[in-house]
Amino acid sequence: MLLDVSDCADAGSFVGALQRGLAGLIVTEADGDFFVFYDPEGVTQPGARFPFCTVVTGDRYDAASNLDREPGAYRVNVGVSRGAYEARFGPAPRQPVGQDVIDTGHDYTMRDTLLPHPFYAPMHWLCVVNPGAKTLADVGRYLAEAHTLARRTYDNQQKRRRG
Repeated sequence: MLLDVSDCADAGSFVGALQRGLAGLIVTEADGDFFVFYDPEGVTQPGARFPFCTVVTGDRYDAASNLDREPGAYRVNVGVSRGAYEARFGPAPRQPVGQDVIDTGHDYTMRDTLLPHPFYAPMHWLCVVNPGAKTLADVGRYLAEAHTLARRTYDNQQKRRRG
């Protein structure tokens, strides 16, 4: 299934498209950034949820993409399978995640270009700043895959809880 994220001029409209196109989402917002979780029954403790997608609107957490350079800039971050990541970018870097910007040879400020995530590439995350005509089909496909992975993880957790 391809997710239609076309005509998303800003972070809010992008998140709205996610909510319309993917079932079972919980979206939390903090300081203008959005964190997207799969939790259709709303039973997962908030602290135990892990997003499969985030949409960041500024440089509060990292400045790798220089989002503060212009109003309305945003970066979509998506956790995908190892196979999907490696098919696009080759083997993931092996550096520790979340400490330093990872040098993957990409310019993380590029708009409408699929890139490895500047910090979470080793965990098979990719990103795109202001997705547009070049990347929307791929972004929709990766988001649909990430949603499927999140749903599978959720279902497995619920089976273990129910015994």
